[in-house]
Amino acid sequence: MILCAACAAQNPRYQPAEQMPPIVARQRELSEDAGDKVLQAALEQYKDDAAVRELVDSVRRYSSAPLTTGNRVNVLIDGPQTYSAIEAALRAARHNIHIETFIYGPGDVGQRFADLLAQKRKEGLEVRLLYDSLGSRETPREFFEQLRQQNVEVREFRPLSPIKTPEVWKLQNRDHRKIIVVDGQIGFTGGINIDSTYDSASTSKPGPERGLEDGWRDTHIEIQGPAVAQLQTLFVGNWQQAGEHEDLSAKDKYFPAIKPAGDNLVTIVANDSESNDRSLYGTYVAAFTCATKRLWITHAYFAPNEELLTALIDAAKRGVDVRLIVPSFTDSRVVLNATQATFTQLLDAGVKIYELKDALLHAKSVVIDSSVTIIGSSNLDMRSFLHNDEVNAIVISRDTAQRMEEVFQRDQQSARAVELKAWERRSLWQRTKEFFVHMFSYWI
Repeated sequence: MILCAACAAQNPRYQPAEQMPPIVARQRELSEDAGDKVLQAALEQYKDDAAVRELVDSVRRYSSAPLTTGNRVNVLIDGPQTYSAIEAALRAARHNIHIETFIYGPGDVGQRFADLLAQKRKEGLEVRLLYDSLGSRETPREFFEQLRQQNVEVREFRPLSPIKTPEVWKLQNRDHRKIIVVDGQIGFTGGINIDSTYDSASTSKPGPERGLEDGWRDTHIEIQGPAVAQLQTLFVGNWQQAGEHEDLSAKDKYFPAIKPAGDNLVTIVANDSESNDRSLYGTYVAAFTCATKRLWITHAYFAPNEELLTALIDAAKRGVDVRLIVPSFTDSRVVLNATQATFTQLLDAGVKIYELKDALLHAKSVVIDSSVTIIGSSNLDMRSFLHNDEVNAIVISRDTAQRMEEVFQRDQQSARAVELKAWERRSLWQRTKEFFVHMFSYWI
C-alpha cells in the first residue's frame, strides 16, 4: 500500500506496503474514464494548492466509492435542527422513504417520527425502517409492531436472539449507521439517532446530570446530488441482509437520475462487518498522514489504535495544528478512560486537547486543511473499524470545511483545555484505570 509521495515524505514513520497492518484496504487504481474528467475539472479550484490535491487524491484512493461531483451539503448541528430538516424532507416525500438507524427510541421523538411515517404510508408511499436490535433494545417490540400494522415495512438488524441469529459470533457486529434517503434524491447521515436524547440543543447546556438523557451535542448532514445514490446503495444492502424479499437494487425508482445540486465533491465511505474492506479506516489514515496545516477532530468515543495515534503525533510534530475535542462526561465511562489513556502521548507531542463541559458529546467529525471534512457514524475505535457497519461522508469543499471549523471553534469555547502539567498530576487510581482499559481497547 502506497500513500502519496508527498504524504510519505512528510511522515518519517511511514511504513512500506509489506510492513503495514492488514486492517487497511489496499489503494484502488484511479480510473481514467469520462467521469474522472469531470472530477478533474472540479478539482481545478485546488490547482494552486498541491498539498490539498495530494490530500484529496490520497483519501480518494482509499474510499470504497468514487468521488462524486455536483452535490450540495448542509451541515446540521444537534437534534432540533437535524430533525427539522429531516421532517421537512419526509413531509415533501412523494415516492419512498428509507430509514436505517442504530437507535430508534420509544419517546416523544420516536413517536413523532412514527406518526409521520404512518401518515406517509397512508398517502401511498413505500416506507421502510431498519433498526439495530442492540441499539434499540429499550424500545418495546410492540412499538415496531404498531408501525407494521400501519403497513410500514420494519426490519430488525441482527436480532439478539440466538434462534433468529444462529451465527451467534456475529451478535457483536452491529449496524451503527444512520441513513435516511427520501425519494432517492435527498440523503441524511451523521451521528444522530432517532431518540429523545436529542430533544434539546446542546446550547441548552444540560450539564452532566440531565445531559445523559437530553441535549446531546452531535453533527449530521443533508446531501442533495449524486452522492445520495451511494447512501441508497448502503441502505438497500443492509435491508436485504435483514430479510429475504425482492431485490431493491434492481428498481430504478429507488435510484432515479439525480441532477447536480451544488459544487461539493462527496464520497460515501462505509464499513461492513461482513466484508474485509476497511476503506473507512484507510481514509482516516490517509487524512491524518497527509494533513499539512490543520487537523481538527471532534470525537465522542476516541480510542485509536497505535497506527492512528502515531499518525496524529507525527502530524503535530511536523507542525500541523492538531486539536482534539472529546467529552468530559459520557454514557460510556470505559471508553472515556480509553480516551484519557492517549492524553499524555498526544499532549507531549503538542496536540491541543479540549473536554466539552456542558453537554454530552456524541459527534464524529474531522476537518483537514480547511478543505476536507469527514462526518459520519464511525467512532475512532476498533469496534467501529472492525465490528460495526458504519458510514462516513467525506466532503471536499472549502465552504463546508469553514462551516465545520466555525462549529469546532464554538465547541472549543465551551470546553476546558487539558494541560500537560496538570494532567501529569492525576491520581494513581486514574492512571490505573487508563492502563487496564488500554489493555482491552480492541474490544471497547
